Amino acid sequence: MEKSKPLSYIGFALRARKVRSGVNAIQTLKGNVYLLIICKTASKNTFDDAVKLSKKFNAPIVISNTYLVQDLVKKENCKLLAIQDESLGNAVLQNLDSHFQKYSWRDNT
Repeated sequence: MEKSKPLSYIGFALRARKVRSGVNAIQTLKGNVYLLIICKTASKNTFDDAVKLSKKFNAPIVISNTYLVQDLVKKENCKLLAIQDESLGNAVLQNLDSHFQKYSWRDNT
């Protein structure tokens, strides 16, 4: 199975230490969040928290349909991650495929 481009860019962000994982860790950040990635298995409360964080940081939300976020960051029960590098966040957004989709919270509130 070929690795998807957004997955590669997320891996680059992990290697560069430009990723924060977990709702509580992301809430403590003061800025520099350019993309939020949420797991499709996240609860409604986690989605609501992600929307609040998206408004706070003015960052888009992407849903991971195929890959579990906990497998991406290798932390158990992790449902949300933030990419803190602008170019990597934009690269993920520009290369979305069937494994990832942009979440529009404006339609769901």
